[in-house]
Amino acid sequence: MSVHRVRGLSIVLGGLVLWTLSAKPADAQLNTQHIRGTVGLKGGSQPPPDIYLIAPLVYVYTTDEVKNSAGEPLPGDASITSTAYAGGLIFITPKKILGGFYGFQMLFPAAIDNRLQGTEIDSSPGPGLTDSGIVPFSLGWHFKRADATAAYTIYVPTGQFSPGATDNTGFGMWGHEPSFGTTVYLTQSRQYHAATVASVTFNSKKRNTETKVGTAMNLEGGVGADFLKGGLTAGIDYYTEFKLTDDQIEGFPDILVRGKNKVFALGPEVSLALARNGSLYGFLKVNYQWELYARTTTQGGELTILATFLTKPFKLP
Repeated sequence: MSVHRVRGLSIVLGGLVLWTLSAKPADAQLNTQHIRGTVGLKGGSQPPPDIYLIAPLVYVYTTDEVKNSAGEPLPGDASITSTAYAGGLIFITPKKILGGFYGFQMLFPAAIDNRLQGTEIDSSPGPGLTDSGIVPFSLGWHFKRADATAAYTIYVPTGQFSPGATDNTGFGMWGHEPSFGTTVYLTQSRQYHAATVASVTFNSKKRNTETKVGTAMNLEGGVGADFLKGGLTAGIDYYTEFKLTDDQIEGFPDILVRGKNKVFALGPEVSLALARNGSLYGFLKVNYQWELYARTTTQGGELTILATFLTKPFKLP
């Protein structure tokens, strides 16, 4: 029997900050609190009812250039690496709503260093706690050749934020994000699969400012296969994000005519079951995605290392 996996992590990881760069405010726009690149393989599948512990999540984003609306790099050195750490809990209950299993999730405030945010770049502000992510509900459906998920995420501004400060660790805004996803199994054996998760991120104004990040559309997922009776999953991940509405940046009114930022990335993922003596303890996932296309934003790459554990080991058949 194939081993079940913990997926749908775009829902869980929403509270981490995905940094924003605006080296030249008229050319680079703002990002949301949604972290790109964490969904991956089987992203449209909910794990079976249980309690899962995320410990740890390590997310590293590196960049060395900013692209304008024509895809041309802006002058100057934009080399920087941002690293975030977090932990969280996933609760999937046996209760069903509309035929789907009900769950809720939370991500504890993350430590982050080398923050890029808003119209500021803090290359070495020191680590600090950032914003949180809460999923008051998620639903998961399981069919013979497909899975489906629906969820609602709230981004809570728990991190430090003051307009113009150099030690900010949060975005200073609330975020709301509905998401819908599916994993389709390409063969009857369910060995090969393709997944995608779509989400839309809405934002409030930043605290004590007139700055408001535009609404963004995110598409994330991957195509892969299971091996070793489900103990190993490997494939190719992707993510893309693009603005649906313009940013409003206090002090830079011409930002509205310079184009909405967009990005596309692709790269490998490997996930390994952590099992011993016939018992399953959790999973270790590693992926890396290169940003192959970027407009009005940074272009770089992201690395995710994620360990997820069951609170009670599962006895394998």
